[in-house]
Amino acid sequence: MPAHKPDSHILLVGQALKDYRKSNSITQEQLAEDLGIDPRTLRLWENERPPESVRELRRISSLLGIEPERFGLAASLYTPRTPEEIEEIIQHVWDLMDEVRVNEAFAIIEHLVQDLRKQIITEDPRMLRSFAHALQVAGYVNSMRAKTSEVFLAINRYHEMESVARLIHDPTLLNIALTYQGDMYRRQGDIQKAITYLEAARDTTPEANAAARGNGLQLLGRVSLLNKDTPTFEYAMAESEELASAIDPAINSIHGHYSLGSVYEEYAKSYATLGQVQKALDYVKRTKATLPKTPNNSILLMIVSAEALIYGGEIESGEPLALEAARLSRIQGHYRRLERLQNIKRYLHQQTLKLSKAEMGLDEALNGPIEQWNTVQP
Repeated sequence: MPAHKPDSHILLVGQALKDYRKSNSITQEQLAEDLGIDPRTLRLWENERPPESVRELRRISSLLGIEPERFGLAASLYTPRTPEEIEEIIQHVWDLMDEVRVNEAFAIIEHLVQDLRKQIITEDPRMLRSFAHALQVAGYVNSMRAKTSEVFLAINRYHEMESVARLIHDPTLLNIALTYQGDMYRRQGDIQKAITYLEAARDTTPEANAAARGNGLQLLGRVSLLNKDTPTFEYAMAESEELASAIDPAINSIHGHYSLGSVYEEYAKSYATLGQVQKALDYVKRTKATLPKTPNNSILLMIVSAEALIYGGEIESGEPLALEAARLSRIQGHYRRLERLQNIKRYLHQQTLKLSKAEMGLDEALNGPIEQWNTVQP
């Protein structure tokens, strides 16, 4: 018969779980789903009977990124982790990003990466591969929550992933690491450096799997368009579309963030910025039909639809979508999406200036010139 746990232990575990829910604004039902338990079990854990198994407490601590001491565990019981435990935490972080729970995902994955740096002291390929997977999701989370001026942390994570991938000779992980370093440099405005990394991903990792290669080509298409290289954009996107048609969007090395739907979304965004509005709207329809249904993708659809509509002159239809996407992205701490919406704002500002200039010219033609005054600020 298990020994009776003191009230202090119940308070420790219960309060830690309650604090986690409160700080992340989630319900008991959401947390229970995250932990793979029934909500009634969570209520017991929070108020009456926390789990007695050290293994279960350790699992909860790892999944939520809560310090083991808050559960009454000695820190030494928290490590080492097995590759299976690491992969469970990584999948949980990917799931959180699909739910756009960015701050939770960041806290958990950064905690895991720091712990793994202390733990991995050998060249065990299984552990190193899991470490590379952790760095991949850490780079992704950091890139989504960072402003462009702060993407250096994401670059560092992907660079470290590149080193591990080379050590274990994994072409798929190497392709992903090079691809996303390139995309981060594109985001910083260093187009030539971005192209160098993206072309290296394409040319030096032919054995990478289809999802990694297709994702890299999609991002090469993106930077080629910025570089005003339309032929490379069209070629890379066509290749990416062909590869996307052959993979399962929910089960691939890019974790659902590359699919036929994501390729169509890239086309829609690109043609909108080129002013080819009908093409953009056609690809928005294809995106809606094929993009995997997640909370994150639903907001992405709002943004690309707003871009196509507003750039096409249908501002009244596009504005509500842009406003709602901005509201949700601010709440969720998703700065990468907010910066994309900033581009819509800049476009509207430019149009306002053009309209104002045209109005002044027409006013002068109708009414004649008026005396100009140079005002001097005191």
